Amino acid sequence: MPFAPAQHLRLALFGVIARVIESCTDGDIPAALQAHPFLADYLGEMQTRTGTNESFAAHWWRAVSAWEREAVNQGTHLPLAALHKAGLSALELELLLAVGLVEEDPRFGGVFESAQRNERRPTFGLLMAWWRDDGTDEDHADAVRSGLQRLIDYGLLQLPNPEAPRADWTPAVVLSVWDTLRGEAPALRWLARSPVETLPKLEDQVISDEVQRVCTALPDLLTPRPAPVLLVRGPAHNGRKTLVGALARTLGRSVLTARDAVFEDDARWRLLGVLAAMTNSIPVIELELAPGESRLLPPLPLTDAPLVIVTGRYGAWGSADARPMLALDLPLPDAAQRLRHWQTCLPAQTDDASVQCAVNMRLASGNIRRVAATALGYARLAGRETPQRDDFRRACRTLQSARLETLATRLEGSGTLHDLTVDDSTREELNALVARCRWREELAAESAGVGVRALFGGPSGTGKTMAARLLAAELGMDVYRVDLAATVNKYLGETEKNLNRALSAAEELDVVLLLDEGDALMANRTDVGSANDRYANLETNFLLQRIESFE
Repeated sequence: MPFAPAQHLRLALFGVIARVIESCTDGDIPAALQAHPFLADYLGEMQTRTGTNESFAAHWWRAVSAWEREAVNQGTHLPLAALHKAGLSALELELLLAVGLVEEDPRFGGVFESAQRNERRPTFGLLMAWWRDDGTDEDHADAVRSGLQRLIDYGLLQLPNPEAPRADWTPAVVLSVWDTLRGEAPALRWLARSPVETLPKLEDQVISDEVQRVCTALPDLLTPRPAPVLLVRGPAHNGRKTLVGALARTLGRSVLTARDAVFEDDARWRLLGVLAAMTNSIPVIELELAPGESRLLPPLPLTDAPLVIVTGRYGAWGSADARPMLALDLPLPDAAQRLRHWQTCLPAQTDDASVQCAVNMRLASGNIRRVAATALGYARLAGRETPQRDDFRRACRTLQSARLETLATRLEGSGTLHDLTVDDSTREELNALVARCRWREELAAESAGVGVRALFGGPSGTGKTMAARLLAAELGMDVYRVDLAATVNKYLGETEKNLNRALSAAEELDVVLLLDEGDALMANRTDVGSANDRYANLETNFLLQRIESFE
């Protein structure tokens, strides 16, 4: 027989079917076959494989155990065996398979229906009756009851009628669990699985020497059980999940990525742990937190694998089960790393001057790859083989995320700062600002980071907004004006979240962000005479701090 999860499930189901055949008519096998003729096919196959017709259930389970050992020795991953290794007993696995019998062969619904009150799924009462050793073994009946409850608590079984008496409960197997037992990928919109063989290699990642050193040491730190929580911080689309996949491959594990706040849904959280254990995967949660937000992760059932959180620079994370927590920061790539990305994406054009200009755009690694493909498409539409500067900027506009476009508006800009009529001292200040922007990375170590912040002051109509637009045009960048009407929100904390989304998106897309009429947000802090004053001061404080950390 082939060593595969589906075959293992089928063999194990035969063991459960043997119990059903022996129990459904109190041990009278001929009567069972007469009442349910389809059972003869299962019985015949089991007797053929075991070579006996006496106590075939015990013989069958011994044969299945031998098959399982041989499969594991040959390196085959078996989800059912993984559940046993994770802590489920042999009895609990049998009960799980018994509940799922009707998923494989609906005819078993008739077997269960004839043994109980018009229920086509086995009830708690029927399972306790059929899986107890004899009619007087109360301890074994309690083991069956507690085993079924554990399966429900862990999320392998769901209970559609919890209001009924316990004996009448009709548990149903969670379909994604059953699909995984068959070796199929769970069909869940909120969860994506990446098999280990599809994951990238760690040595192929374009990362800094410091991050490379940390990643080389991480696998040994993630090996102890229970494994720690790994917090991977950085901008969106910057290779965070790709790097996690490379680490998982080093550990010989697949990756399960939850696309929303799965820990806020108890059923999904339990299912994440179950599926991670069944598929030998590292569970990954991707969630961006706003400044001041925090999340506490509950214990993840049935798995002691590393838990990875992919998030941004802000927010606090904690673990309810006191797992140790490691942090890995993945900043935007520097110029040398960006050049390697461009060389990978456009190997034939890396010596072109326009591509060298593209290297100056501070983009996340994932965005570089998207921009390269899109810019190449624009160039070919124009009948050229090599993208030009405008192609790269147009390609960047296709990445403008909803986080930015719902809060800001792109302004058209053309010309240079020489088109602005100003006095000599203002001209010198503007030229210095242009130089500061162009040398921002080289000057980062001597200043407050890579980000450049400028304050344009003056009476209305003197050209402040025009100067910002011409500055962006001079630098070959897009400029977005923040819409204060869409940003300010009456609910506590929402204004800060909106501002953070706009600033974070501008950082990732390398655009100029214009806070037009900034007086509305950067008002003088006042004495606190009411709750409104207090909250207004909080918004002002947040905006000033966030502008200071703007990259």
